[in-house]
Amino acid sequence: MISAASIFSVIIFLCLLLPIIALVMLSILKLLEKEFDYLQMENKQIQLETQLHQMEYLQLSQQIRPHFLFNSLNAMMSLARLNRNEDLIHSMEKFSLFLRYQNKDKTSLVLFESELEHTKNYLAIQQLRFGQKLEIAFSIDENALHALLPPYTLQTFVENAFKHGLENKRGEKRLIIDLRRDGNWVILKVTDNGENDLERISTHGDGTGMENIRKRMELLFDLYTEVSMKRKQDWTEVKAVWPYTPGE
Repeated sequence: MISAASIFSVIIFLCLLLPIIALVMLSILKLLEKEFDYLQMENKQIQLETQLHQMEYLQLSQQIRPHFLFNSLNAMMSLARLNRNEDLIHSMEKFSLFLRYQNKDKTSLVLFESELEHTKNYLAIQQLRFGQKLEIAFSIDENALHALLPPYTLQTFVENAFKHGLENKRGEKRLIIDLRRDGNWVILKVTDNGENDLERISTHGDGTGMENIRKRMELLFDLYTEVSMKRKQDWTEVKAVWPYTPGE
């Protein structure tokens, strides 16, 4: 038989143990509450960072559009001054397609194929302007044609080629657009034979478009990206490297 003393001892032990258990439970609950608050704060911070990135991205996207509009209008004004009316009408048709793409709602990433078609409208205007003096070549890897990239990337590279090199070059003007896929990466190169002064471009802040694309790629891709410009003998090469992400 269990004696009364034993029962009393058990009761005393339980009385001492219960407050300790309660204290441990309260400590655990407080830790869980702090962890929950921390997770909430972390989630809010991630949301704020995402919103800031989206705002910054939209701001960067808006920065480059006026440059393209100005250059296209400038090209058509040159045709008008030369009384090349048929060429002017054709360039206006291309310009309308250009504007349609500019004002179309876009996601943060678009198909390279769409970018290429858009850029060809711009190039058509420049081709009419310079005629046989301008030679344009394409080298497009079909495996990279459906890669996704930030809007206006190709257009910016091509626009810079004219603005900083081909516009004032005498004689033959050559532009090469090269796209290829290298494993999990996409490499885009735009090369021109203009007399680009890279130091002047950097010193006077004329490389805004390049820096714009560099920042947008950093915001959109977690993996390695590259946007660079270098001089190779009589050629200027602008290059972008980013992770291959296929689109529909």
